[in-house]
Amino acid sequence: MKLVVPQRLLGPRMFLACALMVELLIIMAIDMYVPALPSMQREFGVTAAYLNLTMFAFFAVGAVGVVLAGPMSDRLGRKPVVVAGCVLFTASSLGCALAPNVEALVFFRMIEALGYGAVTTLATALVKDAFTGADLKTAMTCLQSFILIGPAVAPFLGTFVLSHTDWRGIFVVLTFFGVGALACALLMTETLPRTARSGCESVGAALATTWRGVRILVREKGFLPMVLILGVVSVPYFAFIAVISYVLLDHYAVGYGEYNVLYLIFCLVNIVAPYVYAFASKRMHGSTVLKGSIAAIGVTGVLLWCFGPAGPLAFLVAFMPATLAEGIIRPLSYVVLLDQPNDRVGAASSFSHFSYNVFTAVATVIATLPWWPNYIVGLAVITIVSTLAMVVAYGVGLRGRKLDGGHHDTAQ
Repeated sequence: MKLVVPQRLLGPRMFLACALMVELLIIMAIDMYVPALPSMQREFGVTAAYLNLTMFAFFAVGAVGVVLAGPMSDRLGRKPVVVAGCVLFTASSLGCALAPNVEALVFFRMIEALGYGAVTTLATALVKDAFTGADLKTAMTCLQSFILIGPAVAPFLGTFVLSHTDWRGIFVVLTFFGVGALACALLMTETLPRTARSGCESVGAALATTWRGVRILVREKGFLPMVLILGVVSVPYFAFIAVISYVLLDHYAVGYGEYNVLYLIFCLVNIVAPYVYAFASKRMHGSTVLKGSIAAIGVTGVLLWCFGPAGPLAFLVAFMPATLAEGIIRPLSYVVLLDQPNDRVGAASSFSHFSYNVFTAVATVIATLPWWPNYIVGLAVITIVSTLAMVVAYGVGLRGRKLDGGHHDTAQ
C-alpha cells in the first residue's frame, strides 16, 4: 500500500490501522448496550418504544454531527474535527453512565452522537484522502469490515459487563474506548493539505459552500438514487438490531450465552460481506452486485414472514440474506458516492452519512411501534417495503450504470 499524503509517525498500514481503530472503538456505542435494553426497560419502567428513543436520538443527532463534520473538515482539516468528536464522545459516555433517568440518558446520548457522527463520517474521508486506486478499494473494504466487527464484539463485551455490574458499567467502558480513539486520532497527521481545503473564511461559509456542493451533487445523474439505496438498506438491518434483544431475551427467553452466539453469527455474516463485494467487484459490474443484493433482501422479507416465528435460530437464519446484502451494498455505495473532487469529498461523505443515519433513526422507531402484531412480523414488513423502495430507486436513476466507482464510467 502507498499513502497519497505522507504521515510523520505512521506508515500506510499503521495509518490505516489507526483509522480503523478510531472507527471501531466509537462504533461500539451502537451495539454494546443493546443486550441491556430489556433490563433497562424494567428498571426505568417505560415501554420499549420509549426506551428506544435513546437509539433514535443517537442516530438522529448523529446525522447532524455528520452534516457539520464534512464542511468543518473541508475548512479546518480532518484531524481537528476527529479529535473534537472523540472528546465529545468520551465526555458524554461518562454522562450516560451517571444518568439518573431516561430523559438524562437521551440527552447525553445526543451529545455522544455528535462525536460519533463526526468520527464515523471522517474516518471514511481520511481513508479517501490517504489512498487511491486499488489501495482505496482495499482500505475501504477493511474500513467497512471494521465497522461490522464492532457489532460482533460489542454484545460479548456488553453481556460480560452486565454479568458483573449493571448497564451503567457499559458506558464506563465506552468512556475508556473514547480515550483510546482519541489517542489513535492524535497519532495521525492531517490528510487534507491546506491547498486542497475549502477557501471559505469561516465554518459557516464552509457550510454554505458544502450546501452548494450538495446541490451540485444531487443534480448528478444517479447520485440521489445511490444515496437513497444506501439509506434504505440500513432500515431492515437496524430494525433487526432494535428488536433482537427483545425477541431473543424476552420473547424466546434465551440466556446471554445463546444470545451472544446467535448475535455473533449475524455479525460474522455481515463482516464477511464487504470481502464478498471486493471479490465480486473484480469479476462483475457493481450494478450486477447491487441487483443481486437487493433481490436477497426481498427474499429475506419472505423468509421472515414464513419461518421467522418458528424459533430463535429460524428467526436468525431467515434474516441472513439481508445481513449479507447490507454489508455488500454499503461499501459499494461509498465507492460510488465518494468518487468526487477533493473539495467535495467532505460534502458527499456528510450527505451520504446523514441520509444513512436518518434512515437508521427511523428504523429504530418503526421497528418497536405497538401497531405490529409482534416484532418478527413487523421486521418482515419493513424488509419487504425497503426492497420495493430500492427497486424503484435503481430503476429510476441507476439503470444502465456500471457502478464501478469511476465518476465518468456511467454506461454499460
